[in-house]
Amino acid sequence: MATKKNKDLDFTIDLIPVISLMSVCICFLLLTAVWVRIGSVNVKQAVGGQPASETAKKPTVWVNINGNGDTTFDVRDARIPARLAKLSVKGVEGKPDHAKIKTLIQDLRATEPNLATALIQPEAQAVYENIIDLMDLFKAQGVIDLGVSPL
Repeated sequence: MATKKNKDLDFTIDLIPVISLMSVCICFLLLTAVWVRIGSVNVKQAVGGQPASETAKKPTVWVNINGNGDTTFDVRDARIPARLAKLSVKGVEGKPDHAKIKTLIQDLRATEPNLATALIQPEAQAVYENIIDLMDLFKAQGVIDLGVSPL
């Protein structure tokens, strides 16, 4: 009869590489946890972040601008004459008419002094420079809370 050799059933696992890998992972976890905290930005949603019952009604101007520079103003939640509630200003050579828009904003602010919020809704063809110019006009006239609505 042939005898079988007894195979060694004991084996050892080398734990040093596993411990080294775990120590690197723990260090990486600790470092990234610090950077996640530092790299975060506290941002609040301007419109729609709270229930409608908690939202105070503030006078707001909704401005639509298209690629030709034509702008449409829609004033909401304000006590103003009906002639100022919905207005439109034609663009000049593809750009908004800054003089007319400036006087319109001045009229709105004179009629409703609490008007401090403007939301700009550009169309897809609107030029970025025109949107920035419109925001500058509002800032210059004291409308400090500005927003740009996504397309």
